[in-house]
Amino acid sequence: MRSAWLLLCFLPLAASAAPWVRSEGVAATPQGETLYREVHWQREAKDGAERWVLYQCPDGRPFARKHLPATSRPQARGYLLEDRRSGQRAEVQAAGNRATIDWKEDAASTPRQRQLELPPEAVIDAGFDAAVRLHWAALMRGERVTLPFLAAGRQRFYQIQLRHGGAVRWQGQEAHAIEVSLDAWYGSLAPRLSLVYADADRRLLEFRGISNLRDPRGAYPQVVVRFAAAPAERSAAEWQAAWTQPLVERCSVTTR
Repeated sequence: MRSAWLLLCFLPLAASAAPWVRSEGVAATPQGETLYREVHWQREAKDGAERWVLYQCPDGRPFARKHLPATSRPQARGYLLEDRRSGQRAEVQAAGNRATIDWKEDAASTPRQRQLELPPEAVIDAGFDAAVRLHWAALMRGERVTLPFLAAGRQRFYQIQLRHGGAVRWQGQEAHAIEVSLDAWYGSLAPRLSLVYADADRRLLEFRGISNLRDPRGAYPQVVVRFAAAPAERSAAEWQAAWTQPLVERCSVTTR
């Protein structure tokens, strides 16, 4: 698997394009304790644009980063993730009708590789967000949408079901709840995701579910991630300064 430092060697060459778009989500426990922040950068405010995510400790120091290349299939694109805190590394490539997974659970684990057939309408990682917008009209009509979602750590696809949970008010603005569950007989026993999307521009406002990052204890915690502020334009220099910060191996504030 390519290492993150190699990625950093090439990123400054791309810093000439400006302005870029930045948004920030705050991840907290269900009880309200801040766990980390995720800062998203992308070249354009559209699905499929090249994207970077920097995960920060509550004190602002970054401990993980993820790169998602530009794609014409935003619902099913690969990514490269490095989490210095847990030692987790992941690389997923999606090309043609194949998905290639290179997964290392933590610093002590042996990397595992697998190649899978990429099903029609497959969803990978952050492509889930694009999938909601792609099927927005059907969801608003009350239809249930079933899609194959890649659980990269388990190296297999699961059928998930999306449904409209109704109109809601979120911090004073009109929004819609989207519920996600496994489309199987055991779906009622598995953890579910609850999402909130803005009615005006269909952007993600809130995520409730299991984090994709391990906590200091090695578990994947339940989190509530809120994107309160709308995305804002920033310069390429600001992106480069943020992205090239060294990652830390531990945060000063951890879960209780």
